[in-house]
Amino acid sequence: MSYIYSTIKAKLQEEARSFECISNRYGLPFCLMLIHMDDKSDISQLVRLNTRCADRFIKITESYYALLFFTNRPDSHVKVENKILFLLEQNYPLAKISIGTACKESSDSDNIILRAVQNVLLAQKMDGNAIIDF
Repeated sequence: MSYIYSTIKAKLQEEARSFECISNRYGLPFCLMLIHMDDKSDISQLVRLNTRCADRFIKITESYYALLFFTNRPDSHVKVENKILFLLEQNYPLAKISIGTACKESSDSDNIILRAVQNVLLAQKMDGNAIIDF
């Protein structure tokens, strides 16, 4: 986990802190979704076309991607997760897709990155496509 965590943290730390700053200033909760796909196809354009302009999508490695987004309801991250999973399943039916999400409650951005990494790693251990978001 340490290699994956350090790689993801290095790529996301600045963006996550920016989202945390906006979140604190305007009272907007935000989430970090990590996506792992065993298919090496680049999903960047597909996901960007299906997310809001305020959301931030980042390619981390060939297999890992991140989506930072603001939420307007406590359960809105579930809708985003399911939308992205459905979209990827439709376009990459043979790929194993794992999604791990963490949302800001009282945590700082470093804690959110750690929780999202833990969740995506748990999702990868599941049979078939999975979402972990606790």
